[in-house]
Amino acid sequence: MQRFQASWLVETVLDNVTELDSEPSWFFPCLWKFMPLEWLSHRNAVITMNVPVHSQAVLYKSWFSNYDAFPQEEVMKAFNQILMKTIDININPFKAWLDTYFTKQQLDYLLYWREAANELTNEAIRDSFLAIVFQVMNYWLSNNKVGAENLFPPDEILAYYYKRYRGFREHTAKFNITERVIESLNPEKCNIVVFNLVFGDEDYLEDEPLLVYNAWINGYTDTEESKRSFGNELKQYIIDFGTNKNFDFYKKMTENAKTAAFCWSGTGISPNLYQRMLVEPLQKLLSDRYKTSKLVFKPIDSASDSYDYILLFY
Repeated sequence: MQRFQASWLVETVLDNVTELDSEPSWFFPCLWKFMPLEWLSHRNAVITMNVPVHSQAVLYKSWFSNYDAFPQEEVMKAFNQILMKTIDININPFKAWLDTYFTKQQLDYLLYWREAANELTNEAIRDSFLAIVFQVMNYWLSNNKVGAENLFPPDEILAYYYKRYRGFREHTAKFNITERVIESLNPEKCNIVVFNLVFGDEDYLEDEPLLVYNAWINGYTDTEESKRSFGNELKQYIIDFGTNKNFDFYKKMTENAKTAAFCWSGTGISPNLYQRMLVEPLQKLLSDRYKTSKLVFKPIDSASDSYDYILLFY
């Protein structure tokens, strides 16, 4: 399970770091999963984020950096038509999802919307349109999973999320979003560098909508291919306990950062074990860079050893 609470991160930094700019700069070298970051987006801050997975970069860009490039009403009317005929399931690349994730009608519209998006020549507007479809997919997946009735036809639910999405995208912070591969990334000069950790021994891709959307964006025919694509993008970022794999990347990314924050969620592993297997190796790695480190964690479910963690260096 991956949790990331921007509010808790901001509070932890403010409680411990006294020297911050009036408009502090935040650097996220690898945001591989979309998170709204509401507490950060409504602060005076400069936020640089690298999103190596394209489907997630589409969501981040449409939410934060493409505010002025949004589909106009006439565009939505042109691309949100009612399908008068069904589409032959055999020509739908996502036919394997029939009755597993989506109904036949939903698959028809997902294919139609994907083809419609490809006709949008403005990349920023296209990303926003694709992000709206993500909201619809979430709605359908949630309902279909529990057998709930979908009360609205596809064109109406897309129009609803268009209006809703447009109203919730205002923010104060300034954003710079890139899609660079991990290997080519350089450290940013910043107040705080933040690592949302991924571990190789956990099912970090337990989020079904994330996998299905990634497959749909890229034209993958199944979610296993989608999962493999995530693994390939993150292979230089994932931590394997005991090997300190990719620790050099973390050290490199802290070179120009006054503060570093490592965030993760854990289940079935006690805080003491994380202390020995992760915290102490990172403290040793960054001992020549930072004078002080502090580990804070809070229980989510102590019965299953579920905690959220922040390891702060400053």
